[in-house]
Amino acid sequence: MGFQVQPDELARAQAGLRWAEAERNRIGLQVTEMRARLQQRAIDVEVAETRRRLISHLRRRAGHGGLAFLDPDFLTVADRPTIAEAVLEAALTAGGADFCDLQSYEPATATLRLEAQRGFDDDFLAFFGIVGSDRVTACAVAAATREAVLVDDVLRSPIFVDRPTRAAVRAAGTRAVYSYPLLDPYGTLHGVLSLHYRRPSPRHGMPELVAAGAARALFAE
Repeated sequence: MGFQVQPDELARAQAGLRWAEAERNRIGLQVTEMRARLQQRAIDVEVAETRRRLISHLRRRAGHGGLAFLDPDFLTVADRPTIAEAVLEAALTAGGADFCDLQSYEPATATLRLEAQRGFDDDFLAFFGIVGSDRVTACAVAAATREAVLVDDVLRSPIFVDRPTRAAVRAAGTRAVYSYPLLDPYGTLHGVLSLHYRRPSPRHGMPELVAAGAARALFAE
């Protein structure tokens, strides 16, 4: 009598094979994902180290002159986050700011989104992470008018009178803020650079040159 397999045994065997195949595929996918994560982590570490070296080199070259980020050689090799970091570095040195932030403009929603910053705490970042036209503050006015907004004293400026934004900027230590719209050569708005000062009426540094350079470095064709 030949070997016979009962239908229920055959069904169990087939189910076992399907399970084993699915498990093998699942494990293979996990291994592939793990390898991809490890490779991406290695890439991220290398990118971060490259950005750090570029900024360190730029800092040595610039000293306190601050506008070395416009060097064509630097712009050729630097990616946007590195250029943004160099712009903020210049805002603190050549611009004389105590802290600063760079926002990108999103025309679809007419909002400013925080892209990079130096010196602010989590409360400020949460409050100003996204700034719409309904939130009256220096950067919003600069975006709306496409003109620089120079606030020498947030306690006296009509922009901040009776606005919740005044309490937010004062809590961050800002007493004066200069916001510059960043326009490309065709006049299209791409973002806003804001320099913040602890004291009212700052009269040092070259913030306007930093802002002009930032627009060239980030958006020039």
